[in-house]
Amino acid sequence: MNKGFEFINENGRRIVKGHGHYEATYVSNCRELVKRSKEKYGLKVAFKFKRNGKLVEKTYIDLDKDVDALGTALHDLGLKDSFISVFAENRYEWGVAYFSIINGTGVGVPLDKYLPANEVENLVSRGRVEAIFYSQNYHEMMVDFSKKESTLKFFICMDDIDLPSDDSRFFLMSSLIKRGSELIEKGDKRFINAVIDNEKMSVLLFTSGTTMASKGVMLSHKNIASNVSSVSALLELYPTDVHLSLLPLHHTFENTIGLMFMVLSGITISYSEGIKHLVQNIREFKVTILVGVPAIFEAIYSRVMDAIEKQGKTALIKKATKVSNFLLKMGIDVRRKIFKAVLDKLGPDLRLLVSGAAPINAEILKGFQNFGITFLQGYGLTETSPVISVTTFFHNAPGTVGIPVKDVEVTIDNPDENGMGEILARGNNIMLGYYENPEETSNVMEEGGWFRTGDLGVIDENGYLRITGRAKSMIVFTNGKKAFPEEYEVQLNTIPGVKESFVWGNRAPDGDIQVCAKLVIDNEYFEDKGYTKEQIGDELEIAIKNINKGMPQYKILRYFLLSCEELTKTTKLSIKRPIETDKVKRYLDKVGVDIRKINKSFIDN
Repeated sequence: MNKGFEFINENGRRIVKGHGHYEATYVSNCRELVKRSKEKYGLKVAFKFKRNGKLVEKTYIDLDKDVDALGTALHDLGLKDSFISVFAENRYEWGVAYFSIINGTGVGVPLDKYLPANEVENLVSRGRVEAIFYSQNYHEMMVDFSKKESTLKFFICMDDIDLPSDDSRFFLMSSLIKRGSELIEKGDKRFINAVIDNEKMSVLLFTSGTTMASKGVMLSHKNIASNVSSVSALLELYPTDVHLSLLPLHHTFENTIGLMFMVLSGITISYSEGIKHLVQNIREFKVTILVGVPAIFEAIYSRVMDAIEKQGKTALIKKATKVSNFLLKMGIDVRRKIFKAVLDKLGPDLRLLVSGAAPINAEILKGFQNFGITFLQGYGLTETSPVISVTTFFHNAPGTVGIPVKDVEVTIDNPDENGMGEILARGNNIMLGYYENPEETSNVMEEGGWFRTGDLGVIDENGYLRITGRAKSMIVFTNGKKAFPEEYEVQLNTIPGVKESFVWGNRAPDGDIQVCAKLVIDNEYFEDKGYTKEQIGDELEIAIKNINKGMPQYKILRYFLLSCEELTKTTKLSIKRPIETDKVKRYLDKVGVDIRKINKSFIDN
């Protein structure tokens, strides 16, 4: 077994390049991925889920047939080379719609189902989207959109519901699949034989951020297929495995790993009925693999440990853990036998957890592994399709994000005395660029094909990548989603009486990340109104609540402090964020209380 990577020196740069542990399964594009799995796995169950309380199963042949039929219908609607969105919860139809778009029709534009209507509308406009697939949960939103001027020509509902009888732009996805099947039977090969340019944009993914602040990441079939192939050389899955899809499919991590990689590997993908049914679904679907973000695993682990404590078995579990870990050092693995009762409640078949998007508490990682469940972590960005590195069965050092995936290179730019610097990545997985934003693209792409991640890290002597912090001001929530202070500050600065603002991600005592702000007020403005300090805080609170209405719940600005002192800035008038962060931290340390207790207070009084 090779060690999975090698060190390279290029122009004085120390580079680690991933090779993998297993023979990679190479595909050149996503159509080949679907076709290969249809040929190899055929009547094997590819998807299973509940619909109206009944279990539904779809085979790999079903997937291929439905994709070809729907894609043919899209061609028949005149949507060749169009931008088409998918806006729905995770479900079988999401994957069918997505493959029918990118595998021979046009450009797929997945949208976050949690976005408010105004942001969906604006992203549809920015992406010049001509058709949108949606579930019945968003039917009213689509009817509202249909009454406005937009680029949208067609609205395709994934559920069999009653559509507006007076609007020919609305279609049922099931009727389009039937229509496409009939066309194929008559010899229509427009979709099936459509030429795919692996180098061209096939997916447009908008990053987290308000409509104007979010960037459109352009990915090609080559980007996505290469990343799926690379991961296949590091993670060994089995045809008997069952994956429970939890992360939203518009999220690149779930899209590439939870959908594409699972289909390539012949895995059965099951769909959760919701977070409340998570443990039940794990057991009844006989789930073996979970891909998620730390918040999901933290919730599961907390539930398990609470149950153990209520049963008064905490001491017993600790003692059993010491025994099993001692035996493990001697090459004897009895973890799953010793903790059978725990695994039976959690999910007796669960064997592999993969976390991404944000760091996870080492205690939770070790806790799952103590029960005999392998816990791996991945690192990447939307711009890298997304996986850059991953811990493996052979390289699973706590506190690291493992080694680069096959054919991906990682280096540290301008490392300091501790070896820390900005993480750069290179490979076929690197995006084409930002949509209609060459200036921003040039800021992150370096000569030689290197992509600047904006993250700080270290590559240790074992070739393991360790993330040490954010090079920029990005706020990363516990669910893995991201936000940027600038997007809040632009809006806060338009509030009457606010001169300028500084936003940061505050870590609460319970580990939650709260978006907080420091507002520099215009004294004269409020003096003219005769406001007291309390009235100033109350008025600004109302204005912030109005801003929050246009944001997903997880991103809302929660608490704010007030100041009359101008922010510390550079000669370019950019905020010196480290200095302002330190000021706030010192103030909170001085008063010695949680920010919630001093919300709306003046920081410099």
